[in-house]
Amino acid sequence: MKGAMKQENRQKLKIYAGILLFCLVLGGAVYRGVTVSNAATVTVGTVTTSGSTLTVRGEPNTSSAVLGALSNGSQVTILSTVTGQSINGNTTWYQIEYSSGTGYVSGAYVSNVHTVEQKPADEDYINALVSKGFPRSYAVLLEQLHQQYPNWEFEPVVTGLDWETVISKESVKGINMVSTSANDAQKSTDSGSYNWATNTWTILDGSSWVGASSAMISYCMDPRNFMNASNIFQFETLKYAAYQNETDVKNVLDGTFMSGTLRDDNSRTYSSTFIEAGKSADVNPTHLAARCRQEQGTDGTSPLISGTYKGYEGYYNYFNIGAYGTPVSVLYERGLQTAKKNGWDSGYNSIVGGAGYLADKYINLGQNTLYFQKFNVVNEYSGLFGHQYMANVQAAISEGITMGNAYSNKNQAYVFRIPVYENMPETACPLPNNGNPNNWLKSLSVSGYNLTPSFSGGTTAYSMIVGQDVSSVKVNAEAVASTSSIQGTGTVSLAYGSNTVKIICKAENGTTREYTITIVRQGSGSKGDVNGDGTIDLLDLLPVKRYIMGLQELSESQFSNADINGNGSVELLDYLKIKRHIMGYETIR
Repeated sequence: MKGAMKQENRQKLKIYAGILLFCLVLGGAVYRGVTVSNAATVTVGTVTTSGSTLTVRGEPNTSSAVLGALSNGSQVTILSTVTGQSINGNTTWYQIEYSSGTGYVSGAYVSNVHTVEQKPADEDYINALVSKGFPRSYAVLLEQLHQQYPNWEFEPVVTGLDWETVISKESVKGINMVSTSANDAQKSTDSGSYNWATNTWTILDGSSWVGASSAMISYCMDPRNFMNASNIFQFETLKYAAYQNETDVKNVLDGTFMSGTLRDDNSRTYSSTFIEAGKSADVNPTHLAARCRQEQGTDGTSPLISGTYKGYEGYYNYFNIGAYGTPVSVLYERGLQTAKKNGWDSGYNSIVGGAGYLADKYINLGQNTLYFQKFNVVNEYSGLFGHQYMANVQAAISEGITMGNAYSNKNQAYVFRIPVYENMPETACPLPNNGNPNNWLKSLSVSGYNLTPSFSGGTTAYSMIVGQDVSSVKVNAEAVASTSSIQGTGTVSLAYGSNTVKIICKAENGTTREYTITIVRQGSGSKGDVNGDGTIDLLDLLPVKRYIMGLQELSESQFSNADINGNGSVELLDYLKIKRHIMGYETIR
């Protein structure tokens, strides 16, 4: 429906103003403008957050409602500039187009603010993309990129795979991961990945990597979220091309430990080594540099490239090939075993050999984009949904941004291979950013009484019986997650008979879990209702029978309700009257 609305808006603009509704990909979804301006230009900016997301709020201050988040590198359309709460000494806030409305972001994290000309959409180009195999929801976004960079080429990779099936396969434990520092909504709560009773995630790799949620996987796999100049390079083909040069490689390495000469060989620079490796393996050297930066970070402190790890002295693994597992010592040893097996006994050999490995095992088998190396939806030879180079679900995104930022001339004839799936959602999958999902209770009790059964966070229904003189009880509860809220606790008044108390635990993300306690207050004053639950049934016969047999005592209220004939004793005649009432032969009055 949004796509249809978008097309309708475009037609209206053509008829009345001849102006294109500027369409942007902002982090989590395809966002449409909500106002149509007659201006020939619009103001745009780029989210700059050092890799984290930028929160979008309802008002220009950090205490207002969170509307969502934008990923680093996202482009925003700025509607107005306002003065708001100071962030890092900057009081500028921007009102931006967001989702079906507007929102506010801090100006401290928006750079490159400038105006761009609005042009009418090239419907012929859009239709040509559709004819090639792109869905229209892709084509309208790619057309905007084409206007900015007419030399770029876009090729559809029609996978023939059902979208829901793909997400299900990629959601298997251990395939896709996020850092423990990620928003909790981006972490998996599947069995084996998360413990609801303790609100803890299972470490699946290294010391800080946990399973990614299906919602996060959907966001990262939906190409429509990344069809802008900052994010498109995760779809760039990774073969060597004439436009690739050492200047771009240096741009990738600038500010990192790889900006100068090799650690173990002062006669070679890292940039020249990546150029040699790229030419030798027929692989984009900028990709190789970005991959090493992604794997080793800016400081390069990993034992995998130190050459001094005990038992593997003199071996290096710059691409972290074969390095996985927990604890980290296992990861290091596996990675260095791979290095030793392949003879990577120097930094140079590790980079050149690693480039050849990437070419043989991935790029030459169809996984020739960062996206396809992260999400194998094309290489059937090695097994779909397996043989994926990196576990970090966002790796292709961040590596692509690094590559795109490195290119000094973006007007080259880049080729982008973009996957197309069957039965995709009508609109792009949003970035999950709504917080912790835990709506379990850590404890639930009633002061002075025991619950049946004993409390367990996974059990939601409990019961208990109190005496006739108990007119109220105090219900206590504590949530597993500190971010959750609880309703229904405190002092609860009790009527005679059965009372249902509901305790609601609401998670940070808005989901709720209901716990119930059925409390029976005895002594309703009804003859025959011995247990005081408001009804006369077989459960009332048993205590009377046991009393007559001398096997149990009756409380004052139980005795009164069991004495049907009112003669001051509980005997067989009372038992028979209750039984006949249950059977429908007579009525206790």
